[in-house]
Amino acid sequence: MQRKLFRGLTNKMTIFQIATNDMGEEIDINYLSDDKKIKKEKKREFDFSRYPKRRIALMFMYFGWEYNGLVEQREISGTVEEEIKKALLKTKLIESWETCDWNRSGRTDKGVSAFKQVASVIVRSNEPKEEGSTIAHTSSETAVNGELQYVKMLNSTLSTNIRVLAWSPVPKDFSARYKCTQRTYMYAFPRANLNVEAMRQACQFLVGKHDFRNFCRIDMNKERVEMNYIRTITYADISFILNNSLPTPKLSDEATCYEFLQLTIKGSGFLWHQIRCIVALLCEIGHGNEKPEVITELLDIRLTPSKPIYGLAPAFPLCLFDCVYDEMELSWRWDINSLKSIRKLLLKTWAHYQSLSATLQLMAEGIGVLAPVLQNDYSGLDDYLRPSGTSKTYVPIKKRPTCDALELKREKIRAKMSKIVINATDNCDIMS
Repeated sequence: MQRKLFRGLTNKMTIFQIATNDMGEEIDINYLSDDKKIKKEKKREFDFSRYPKRRIALMFMYFGWEYNGLVEQREISGTVEEEIKKALLKTKLIESWETCDWNRSGRTDKGVSAFKQVASVIVRSNEPKEEGSTIAHTSSETAVNGELQYVKMLNSTLSTNIRVLAWSPVPKDFSARYKCTQRTYMYAFPRANLNVEAMRQACQFLVGKHDFRNFCRIDMNKERVEMNYIRTITYADISFILNNSLPTPKLSDEATCYEFLQLTIKGSGFLWHQIRCIVALLCEIGHGNEKPEVITELLDIRLTPSKPIYGLAPAFPLCLFDCVYDEMELSWRWDINSLKSIRKLLLKTWAHYQSLSATLQLMAEGIGVLAPVLQNDYSGLDDYLRPSGTSKTYVPIKKRPTCDALELKREKIRAKMSKIVINATDNCDIMS
C-alpha cells in the first residue's frame, strides 16, 4: 500500500492522508480499520536487526543528592540507572534493558555522587554489519571515529544532574566491575574544631590489607554475610581545601572553623558503607573522644570480633571520584564541546552553592554579633558529621553494645536456610 500526502488550503492548513490500496483505489487513511492502523504503526517501529552491536564503556558523573542511589531497584524509583535506562531506550541505543548487559564499576547509595563512574553496555553501532551481531574491539581509528556520537546522544536526553563524559570501545568480555583496578573516594567536611593531625595519623592505620568487617554494615543478607571482608587500601589521607581551591597536604597555621577538609581513600574495592563508617570514626578521633589507635583495635578481629554499634557519617559529602583501568583496556573518546558545557554547568552550580554558603556564614556570624557569648560557638560544625540522634554523653566505641559476630550471623543464615527456627534478627538491624 502506497501513501500520499495532499495539503488543502482553506481557512487553515489541512493535511489529508490518502492511501492507495492494492487495487489502485485511493482511500482516506483515517477510515482504515484499527487492525490496519496497528499494522502500519508496526512498520514504522525501529528495526534493530539492521544494525550491528558493540560493547562500549561509558564514563559519567551525577549529583547524588538528587537521586535515590545509582542502582535501579524494583521498590525504589528515582535512581541514576533508571534515568540512564530511559535515555538508552529513547535514543534507540539498546532494544531492552534486559539484553544490554549493563554493569557498573562501583555501586553508590542514596545521596552519594560520582565523577568518573564507569559502566559497560552493549549498544547499537554505526559500523558496517559484520558476521554475527556483536562487533569485537576495534583498534582502527577510522572505524571508531565513524561511530555514533554516544556522548551527545545521551546528554541530549539525560537530566543535567547526570552527564556522560566520554565513551570507549572495549573488548567483548570487558566488565566495568571486575576490570577496575582502583577506586578513589573523596569526602569533604568542615574543619570545625577537629584535631586534624590525630585524624591523619588514624588514616595511616587504614592503609594495607585488612579485614574491614568492623568498618561496614552487614545485614542478614545471605550473599553479604557469606562474602569476604578483606580489602586493601593503598592510600588514605586528609588535606585542607584552602580558600575554596584544590586540596593541599600542607596544613594552614591560620586555619579557621570554616575551612574544609577532604578525605581521600584509594583501594581496589570497598564494602557497603565502608567510607561513611571510617569518616564517623575519624570524626570522633578528631573530637578527642577516641585515640587514633582505635582503628587498629577494630581491625584486629581477634581483639574485636563483633562490631560496636555506631552510626554513619552523612552521605551527601561522599563522591566516587575515579575508577582506574589498565590503559590497554580503555581508550576514551571525548567531545570537547560536551566537556566545555559540563565544566560550565559545574562552575555555575558551584557558584550557586558558594553564594548560599556565604549567606549562611554571614547569618551565623551575625548571631555572634547579637549575642557575643556565642561568637566562638561552632558546635553546629562540630556536629555535622555525627549521625542524628547521637547522645550528648559520649560512650567510647569499645564500651558500646555490639552487633552479632560475623560467624554468628553466618550460623543464623545457614540455620534459616535449613528451616531451623533460630531468631535471625540482629541487634544492628534494630539500631539502624
